[in-house]
Amino acid sequence: MATEGERRGPGRPPASSRDAVEQVALALMLRDGYDAVNVDAIAAAAGIGRTTFFRYFGSKPGVIWAPFDATIDGLEAMIDTAPSGGDPFEILREAIVGSTRTALYSSAVWLERFQLLDAYPSLRSEAYEHWERWKQVVAQHVARAAATQSNEVVPMAVAGACQGVFLAELRDWNNRDEDREDVLDRLDRDLLAVCSALRSLLP
Repeated sequence: MATEGERRGPGRPPASSRDAVEQVALALMLRDGYDAVNVDAIAAAAGIGRTTFFRYFGSKPGVIWAPFDATIDGLEAMIDTAPSGGDPFEILREAIVGSTRTALYSSAVWLERFQLLDAYPSLRSEAYEHWERWKQVVAQHVARAAATQSNEVVPMAVAGACQGVFLAELRDWNNRDEDREDVLDRLDRDLLAVCSALRSLLP
């Protein structure tokens, strides 16, 4: 049986890292369209086998969503490890910006996925559960600060407002990964403005 290296053929360098395969996959999807690119095309272009692809991402939509879900994990971890007794809005703003910073610097193409998300209904149909999970992390943090439930009005209102800021920045098609610090500065500035306006909602 041929190994993955043999199947690649001569002169074809392996794209062995997850990040390298992600870059190849997103480049293909942006060039040819998300719906037109299948797993076999990604694997062939990246010089890997299907088994490796599925180990990295689980599915074709996983190329888009897995790195975003990792950002949600980072957001939750930063909130949970913040010093107790701190300003809940400051904790929230720093965690959102911090988790986004980690995401932007962990991938060369993290921002490009949002161009695909807005362009293809087949991806938008899956978006709800991912965005809802992000919002729930924020709502749970606010609920703890307000001594209430995460599905109450104030936690959901704050979570929705913060998500609106997050989405507005990430959906700006002028964003480029080489402009990471500009993206983060705008996100921080806009979150500060929104959180300041919402501060009176908490005791």
